[in-house]
Amino acid sequence: MKQPPKVLLKYLEVSIEHGYPVSIDFAVLAGTMAALLGEKDSAAHVLAEYAAGLSVPAEGKIVTGIKMDPASSREGKSSTGFVSSVITAPPGMTVRGCISLAVTGYGKTRNEAAKTTDELLDWLELQPLSTMPVEKLDYSEKQRTSLAIAMATNPKLLVVECPVHDSIHAKLKEFSQVGNAVLFSASSLGQIPYGVERIALCDIHGINRTVRHSELAAMSLGGSEISISFYPSIARKQLENIEGIKNLVHVNGFYKLSHANTIHAITQLMLMARANSRAVVELKLSPIPPSALLKMFNSIDIDEIPSPADLFHGEEGF
Repeated sequence: MKQPPKVLLKYLEVSIEHGYPVSIDFAVLAGTMAALLGEKDSAAHVLAEYAAGLSVPAEGKIVTGIKMDPASSREGKSSTGFVSSVITAPPGMTVRGCISLAVTGYGKTRNEAAKTTDELLDWLELQPLSTMPVEKLDYSEKQRTSLAIAMATNPKLLVVECPVHDSIHAKLKEFSQVGNAVLFSASSLGQIPYGVERIALCDIHGINRTVRHSELAAMSLGGSEISISFYPSIARKQLENIEGIKNLVHVNGFYKLSHANTIHAITQLMLMARANSRAVVELKLSPIPPSALLKMFNSIDIDEIPSPADLFHGEEGF
């Protein structure tokens, strides 16, 4: 009988501050990639640090690895690697020096450490940079070096801060496919790498909801957050008449809103401006922010999420 996949990370009744609501429990399976999605003021980054054992929650616990050790324990930290674009090292320490130090600290002999260091340098195409001080590296080079340092302990779980450079995405996918797990911490939809299967939507208190990639794609497909400014200003109630409009707010002279069909929404806004003799002073598009996505999910039952084909059904002219 085929065994179910192992769980390599669990969040259990976690609260980031005493008295805060408890997060929804969340687990990451071996052989998969998952993500924590939340804006910069959300708990996503803090929850990622918990998983890497860099800090501990006020309440609840996080366990990692094959034996489900506490993430902050010695065993938990040795089974988990943290990948960032920030590398803490003495001035002048080289790429090879940082990786070698991490490998040696794992208990290898000098010869074993040298061999493993070269393997990691080759795997991440860092040999040409091996003698360069880490403070002189660019973003992608630092992230690759950070991944090499994280791999020194032969981890089962990698916790990765987004954005993820293209040069390491294939490596992370390869890492997960051999029975390990990857957890990303992302602040926008565009940062979530291809291949992520489950996403934990985070608010300021913790994980508010978990969704599958297909559900998130269906909810956000064709949609953007639209920021628009009119001169003279236009009454809010007129914008409310646009069918399908969501999350309408007025901030610093801009109306901000989201819609499942960006093209339809912009067309309606331009027609409205023309009909009311208004000039469109400025128009901006950006990905739907995680906080708006969370509102959209929480306003409907999960079974009511439209399929991608349904998103444009009934829109006139499209």
